[in-house]
Amino acid sequence: MNSDRLALILETATDGFWDWDLRADRLFLSEGYRTLIGYSSDETFIDSVFIEAIVHPDDRPACVPVIRDLMDGGRISATLEYRILRGDGATVWVQARGTAVDHDDAGRPARMVGTIFDITARKRNEEQLVLMGAVVDDATDEIFWADRQGRLVYVNRAACENLGYSREELLSMTVSDVDPLVPSDRWPVMWETVRLQGGFVMDSVHRTRDGRDIPKEISVRYASIGGREIVYGFARDISERKRVEEALRTSEHRLRLMVEHLPAGAAHREGDRLLVNRAVEEITGYRRHELDTLDKWFSTIYGEQAAEVRAVYEADRAAGMRVPRIMPVRRKDGTIRHLEFFGYQYESGEVWLLHDVTDRRAVEEEIRRLNADLEARVRERTADLESFCHSVSHDLRAPLRHIAGYARMLQEDYRDRLDDTGRHCLSRIGRAAVNMGELVDGLLSLSHISREDIERRNVSLSSIARSVGRELSEREPDRKVELEVADGINGCGDPRLLRILFENLLGNAWKFTARVERPKVEFRMESRDGKNVYVVRDNGVGFDMRYVHKLFGSFERLHGPEEFSGPGMGLAIVRRIVERHGGTVRAESEIGRGAAFSFTLG
Repeated sequence: MNSDRLALILETATDGFWDWDLRADRLFLSEGYRTLIGYSSDETFIDSVFIEAIVHPDDRPACVPVIRDLMDGGRISATLEYRILRGDGATVWVQARGTAVDHDDAGRPARMVGTIFDITARKRNEEQLVLMGAVVDDATDEIFWADRQGRLVYVNRAACENLGYSREELLSMTVSDVDPLVPSDRWPVMWETVRLQGGFVMDSVHRTRDGRDIPKEISVRYASIGGREIVYGFARDISERKRVEEALRTSEHRLRLMVEHLPAGAAHREGDRLLVNRAVEEITGYRRHELDTLDKWFSTIYGEQAAEVRAVYEADRAAGMRVPRIMPVRRKDGTIRHLEFFGYQYESGEVWLLHDVTDRRAVEEEIRRLNADLEARVRERTADLESFCHSVSHDLRAPLRHIAGYARMLQEDYRDRLDDTGRHCLSRIGRAAVNMGELVDGLLSLSHISREDIERRNVSLSSIARSVGRELSEREPDRKVELEVADGINGCGDPRLLRILFENLLGNAWKFTARVERPKVEFRMESRDGKNVYVVRDNGVGFDMRYVHKLFGSFERLHGPEEFSGPGMGLAIVRRIVERHGGTVRAESEIGRGAAFSFTLG
């Protein structure tokens, strides 16, 4: 075989070859070798210094001594794997093999030949395999490989640590030794299932060295590599999940028991399915299997009205079932019961609560009937009482006028014929007749206020208060009372009655500040709990709050007539006006420090 043919064979069979003249320290590199290292044939002189220089610095400590040993005759041949620094700066992994072929008389090699292979791809694969092996071995899930006979052929560190065995011990065991739910006679069936399906996920248990069974979720897959068949699995500890599931099952069981024994009806709808509790059976008279779908519920309970009632139900569903609804149901025995229906929606269904309110509705209806009857009787008796009061008051006015008139005539025409005692008695008779007339006027006013219709409209309360204040000042021009009325106070009510209210409130304030050095009366508005509250305040004599409950009664007085005159009807009239407007009135005071009357207008 000539040298050209040999070179062609070597070039084809390898990535490159070389021939090293050790005496001249000159290397011949094939074209493939030069291409591999990135240097052309006319670019560089190749010698031992060059060969050592292109070895990666990290690999020189291992490679250079072997090369020199070959050159010195210490070795006949060697195979090295190392990295080469290419001419373009890149790095490649190579496998170089060299053999001494000629020796001098001293036994030193004179020539060496060899081959070189690019193993960069193989090295990368090996690195990836090492990395993958480290990742698999460091995985937190247990990883197992098993063969057709069920023998464990690989386990990772997590499997050893979690089960308490060494790697050697586990590799001498079978799947059935680790998983008691997969006995040896079941493994062949599982193997075929995995092989045909490619894999599946199941819940099982792994038994530890000390005999504990730990719940596991196992993902099993089939693989065939180079004709070798294996099943590999990933096992994850699901103890916490199992504990939560058991807790949920216990909680669900308790909830079912509680719902089943609720005194109120309860139903759960999911899709068209309907599950009802025992109370619904008792309310409707039907067994639960007769009401186990929406269609059965409406058709069974409502018959011909099913479509109409279902339309109402669907409308409530669309609105979010935010308002409870009372709906009649027909029992199996034909009687009608009324149910208060509460619906609660969630992602995939609804919960119904059904309260039988038939008896409650009957009681409420009876109460409404009794209340209506009572109100009618109260109105009738009130009308009679008011009519009587009006008649009596009206009929008393003429006799009182006569008494007062005759008393005045006696004082004017017969005063000189009476002694002091007679004149005193006559004066008392006159004053009593006047007081009685004021009481009758108060009764008539109260009667009119109670009977007259109210005409409500927006009015300026500030203007009414100022007008009444001016009239009070004109009646007593010698008194200097400071009247302070806030601007812009408005209200909704009957203007005439509101004026009467202010005449009494401001009149009382005017009267009870008579003994104060600097009398002051004010009217203002406050906001309490979102409502407008109107306040008349004075700095007069005040009253004892222990008797405030008497203040708004007819003919009630907290001061004697010798102190302050009046029939004691003003605040009773105020209360009646406020009540007719749908409001409330209250008083606050402290003896010697004035009083405040506050009211609302509904």
